[in-house]
Parts: sequence; C-alpha cells; structure tokens
Amino acid sequence: MNTLELSPSQADLSGPTANDSTAPEGLVFHYADEAKPLATPWQVAVERAKMVRKCGLPGGAILDPACGSGIQLAAYCAMISREGFGIEMDESTAKAANSNLRRVAEHGFGQSLLSSTIKIGDGTIGEYEQKFAMLHLDPARPRNSRTHGLDEMAPRLPEIFEAWKDALNHGERGPAILLDLSPRLDNSQRLEVEEIVESFWPNIGKTWVWTSRGRGRVDRLSLWVGQLSTPGISRRFVRIPPDFKDKPLIIEGDFEEISEHRRPPRKGEHVSILDAALVESGLALHFLRDLIPGQEITWSIIDGRRPQIHHSQPIIFENKQEKMLVQATGRIVKLVHSELSLETISHLVEASRDYGFGKLTLRVALEPQLQPKLQGSLDRQLFSKGGEHVGFVAKQPHDSMLLLCLETQ
Repeated sequence: MNTLELSPSQADLSGPTANDSTAPEGLVFHYADEAKPLATPWQVAVERAKMVRKCGLPGGAILDPACGSGIQLAAYCAMISREGFGIEMDESTAKAANSNLRRVAEHGFGQSLLSSTIKIGDGTIGEYEQKFAMLHLDPARPRNSRTHGLDEMAPRLPEIFEAWKDALNHGERGPAILLDLSPRLDNSQRLEVEEIVESFWPNIGKTWVWTSRGRGRVDRLSLWVGQLSTPGISRRFVRIPPDFKDKPLIIEGDFEEISEHRRPPRKGEHVSILDAALVESGLALHFLRDLIPGQEITWSIIDGRRPQIHHSQPIIFENKQEKMLVQATGRIVKLVHSELSLETISHLVEASRDYGFGKLTLRVALEPQLQPKLQGSLDRQLFSKGGEHVGFVAKQPHDSMLLLCLETQ
C-alpha cells in the first residue's frame, strides 16, 4: 500500500459516481470499487455539520482518521469553513474521498475544501505536529454483523484516542470529539463507550444523539464529547425532514422510562402511532408533554416499529415538523372482534361500511409475506364501495380485537 498525501485541488474526477437525492442538483459523489456508495447522505452530513458549527470549535483543522469516501468530512469543511485532514487505509477509497472534496468545492462551497488533505495510511498513527479543532470518527463495522459490538469496530476507539489525544485543541469544555457509532448499540454498549472516553478524559461532557430520516428507524447514533456536548443534556433526538429546505426537529432531555399499561381501549378514544426511533431515543415523553399537554397517556405498545398510545383528545399539530413523529393518529370508531387473515378480511370490510371508509391502512404487526396480501385485498374491497373516509387499523398485543380508527389531522 502506498503511503502518500492527496490534494483535492488535483483530484481525478473520472471515477465512478452516484447521485444522492438529498444533494443539490448537479452534485455527485465518488465511491471506491466494491464499496457501498452514499453511506452517509449529504443532507444528514450537512445538518450534522451545521450543529457542530454552533458548538464554538477551537482553532485548527477537522480531523477524520477513518474518513471513508469523505462525505462527512466534506460537509464539515463546507459548513464550518475549516480545512479537513482525512486518513483512509484503502487507496481507492481515499482517492474517492479526495475527489468528493473537490466535487463539493466546485459546487460553490469554499476554498477550505481544496486546501484540505487526504492521506492514504493508518489512522491509528498520530505522528503529526499539526493541531486539530475536532476529531470525527466513524469506525467501520462488518456488514453482516447483528450486534455491531465495540470489538468489531475498526479502528478501535482506544487506538484512535491514544494516537490523537495530544493533537486536539481544547475549548472551554475540553476537546471536540464526535463518535459516529452503530445504531444497534444497546445501553450496556453505550456505557462501555462512555467508560472508554472517561479513561482518556475524566468527567468530560457527553451527549448521545439519535438521528432519523423517518421510516421509524435510527439511521445514525453518535456520541458528542467535550466541546460538542450540550451541558445538562444527555440525549438528543434529531429528525431530518424529507424536504432539504426544512429545518430538522430537535428534542433534547434525559432518558425517561415508559410505563406500559394493559387496559382495553374504548370507542371514542384516540390512538396515535409514534415514530419508533423517537421512542428508542428515550425522549418520547418529552415530545408528548409538549404535543398533548395535560392529557393522560396510556402506552399499549412500546417496542417494535409501531409504538402506540391511547389518549382522550385529538392531537392538534402546530407545525409539520411535529407531524413527522406521528405515523398515524385517529379516533376509534369501532372495535372489531376478528383475527386478521385472508379468510376474515371481509369482516373488517363489513365493519367499515357504516363509517364510509374508502381507505384503511393496516398498522399492525403481521408476517412480511402476509401484510401486502391483506392490504391489497382490503384496498380492492373498499375501493369497490366508494367510501370517502380515510383511516387505519390498529390493535393491542396478544389481543384479537381490531381498532377501526378514523384519521384526524
């Protein structure tokens, strides 16, 4: 493997590129052979860089010792107007990163990108006299891993910290470090990460950040350390909107445990299905206190893709950002005692006739191969009846009773 430094101003732009639907028109990104293109969407990288910009970085360049194809590093350089220093062991990936910095620079994002450096080499070797404003690390994880444990990361956190600890300039809250980790890390693994950080910087501030682009899943989990942490805030949830022009919805606070209750829902109550990523972050109660203040909330489902609550009054959304975190909300108009199967779907159709439903979405846990068949059958039968109302079907775990809900908002 060659060990050399690349300059974005001299980057080769002839390699393979991929379009990113979240990037400005005309901006494409390079990727290495056999690599997964666009692992970090441009919109996510930019929004993260904007949040870092607000943290008051000390002087110096942005260090990324495992920069991959360089999209996040390019976003930092563009949004913060700092030079970047990226290191990547794989030569073809490093060249793709170098090309990406030039692509972003030529799209009008500033000279700092062309003045940056991409080095082909080992990011765990920190033999440089240069001082850096912040450290960003996104360790590689095996694609087929189910746990994404800390021992599977490459490079490992202690190796990076040992190599670069003395090269980081400090702000008033210490060095600025952002660890981009697997969203599959459980609570014990997150505590293990904190312990590693503490072993190098005792009592340093730490804020965990869950980032979601929707679809009920966490797309990124990161730990913001030192100058990047928010005093008094241990957790932050960031929902990236589908429209690049809109600002993200940000919820901050500390973990609050949800108490699950098992009581039968009542006709006339309201059912809301929340964004699963929000619930996973532990900040759902913070969101709900502002969304439906003063209402008693009954949680019927906490885990899985469709966390579900019951409440007495409808939700009045103040803006479309709030609506992003509610998959569906509606009033229970009928309780249907029936299983869901191809043989019994007609029972649901019959029950919906009195309420003029023309569209019902099945928002219940079903076998993957069964769900499209049931939804398709339901769509066809309701369409033939020509109803105007829109609703959804929900249910509680271990209960055959279906909740027929008329959508609100």
